[in-house]
Amino acid sequence: MPHLHRFYTDVTPDGNNLIQLTGHEAHHALHVVRLKLGDTIEIFDGAGREWEGRVVKMTRHDVEVEVWECRATGRAPAGLTLFQAGLHRDKATEELIRHGSEIGITRIVFFPSHHSERQPRASDKWRRTAIEACKQCRRAWLPEFDTADSLEDALARATGTLLVATAELPSVPVAQAITSPEVSLFVGPEGDFTEQELGAFVAREAKAISLGDATYRSEVAAVLAAALVMYELGLLGPVRTRSSNWAGLSIPPSG
Repeated sequence: MPHLHRFYTDVTPDGNNLIQLTGHEAHHALHVVRLKLGDTIEIFDGAGREWEGRVVKMTRHDVEVEVWECRATGRAPAGLTLFQAGLHRDKATEELIRHGSEIGITRIVFFPSHHSERQPRASDKWRRTAIEACKQCRRAWLPEFDTADSLEDALARATGTLLVATAELPSVPVAQAITSPEVSLFVGPEGDFTEQELGAFVAREAKAISLGDATYRSEVAAVLAAALVMYELGLLGPVRTRSSNWAGLSIPPSG
């Protein structure tokens, strides 16, 4: 099956099975990809729904696409919420969001810690970065984003198996640490958590996991730890084949 350009929408098809791409997505379609009338593309809504469609109308500012049968992808029953201590650089935050979206993290919550230089603030760029990542890796679900006011606030929101990636506490293998299909994973800032913060995890009976002897930047450690957890949850495979995604769908003729 030929590669199809992929676009994001936050609307559903109208009564005529039409979706209109506007704003950033229309600009990308018109001026970067340079779509033409009749081109076939994919559209996803970040909430598990995908459509294949054909460009039927183009103006200077938007693109109208006729779509056919929707393909719905449900969220896996298992899921990972990553609780990330505030990072020092906006670029590091964007890298974490990009790669976290690519591997399929369900939710990312940023919180301040003692070694964080600043309180993380929600940004529209987080969602834009996630959209671009999901377009590139062809995921149907966008991660959710949130912020917590403190480590205590973040811990109060944690559900399922509670893990902390740190070299400062005795660790257990990831496979043995996970005891439920829902995992809350905490990753510290540069310099790791303080002794007092580690005490809060011990009080909550969190299980520590190790990433080995190497020292990673915080955003790299977060993605690595998340990937290890998601592998054990069975969320990293098998990879679906694009040729089977649209099998059996009735594709209307062009013209």
